[in-house]
Amino acid sequence: MLRLEDALWKLEKYEDELLSNTILFNQLPLKNPNEQKNFIISKLREMNLPNIKEDDEGNVYVSFVNDDTSPTALVFTTIDEIRDPLVERFARVLKGKIEGLKIVSSSLKVAALLTMIKFLHLEKVDLRKNVFFLFLNQARKNKFLSLGEFLQENIKSLDYAIKINGINLGDLGHRSLGKYVYKLKFYSRDSIHKTSKSPSTLEILYRITSNLKENADMEGTSVIILKLDRFEDNTEVIMEIKSEGDQDLETISENLRATVTELAERYNLKIKLNLLSYIPTTFIPKEHPLIEQIREVHNHLNIKTNLAPLDKDEALIIKSGVPAVSLGIAKGEILDGTEYFERDGVMKGLHQILMVVDNVTTENFAEEEIDQDIIGEEKD
Repeated sequence: MLRLEDALWKLEKYEDELLSNTILFNQLPLKNPNEQKNFIISKLREMNLPNIKEDDEGNVYVSFVNDDTSPTALVFTTIDEIRDPLVERFARVLKGKIEGLKIVSSSLKVAALLTMIKFLHLEKVDLRKNVFFLFLNQARKNKFLSLGEFLQENIKSLDYAIKINGINLGDLGHRSLGKYVYKLKFYSRDSIHKTSKSPSTLEILYRITSNLKENADMEGTSVIILKLDRFEDNTEVIMEIKSEGDQDLETISENLRATVTELAERYNLKIKLNLLSYIPTTFIPKEHPLIEQIREVHNHLNIKTNLAPLDKDEALIIKSGVPAVSLGIAKGEILDGTEYFERDGVMKGLHQILMVVDNVTTENFAEEEIDQDIIGEEKD
């Protein structure tokens, strides 16, 4: 077995395969719901890995075991639900970058995780850690269950978790703003405009948002209408509620549910309220040993650290008592209708992940508090 520092130079020869897998994954036809997962399993089997596992929720993971006393890291990314047609997801290889819808947000991170697994296995690298490499399957109807299934089986063995994001290199996610996203469906034979018998859908929506306005004036809290679509027999509204505090978030959410129920009963309306997604308010302090050790790796690789928001997966892991962060691996941008990443620097992003896993020590983790209330504004 080789130590990482003795083998890391060999990672460069996997760059072409990383880019090729990124494009191939992005251009899957997606004619069946398991196509992405099957692609990943097929690539893992080509490596002749002995311990490929799949749980009941379609999560796929591989473990590298050092010994029973070594710390255990979870390095994961997500298999995302993609509804965009293939014709819109074709990748374009341009000078110095690769461009295409979903190429950054969905495909690069999956290819990166596959590349690191292959490198460690074929080059026989010893990370001095126990590591789970997880492809978290969220290309399914109930996205909450996939992470819950994995954590239920493995949470007691985890010391920390790192989520891989496509962009941006240097981004270190450590804190989430609490967020609920709801879908409201207003079923009515009436038009979206007012009739003599009942208020219009827009008027009902105005009354809902007006009732939430008092709560939305709380510091760090907002209520936003993300989308409004009119169909033949209903109107759909996507509403986002954000807050810096869990208590404020729950207060506004309960107010929303109560207001919808009251207006539906008053005007004899059918209004359906569904929760689409939830991110708890949580964070790891910037002085936490995990954050400090990642900064040291960034300094060694000449990467500028940028403290960034967490997504729901890392936030839920923190809520489970395990320190979790996210790291970007490439420079790029997600634009309206397309995405791109720069080829230069991608392999440095993989170096970053592997060096963090190899160098992080967990002795002081138990002494540090996570997910505590912050008083005042936090500055980097």
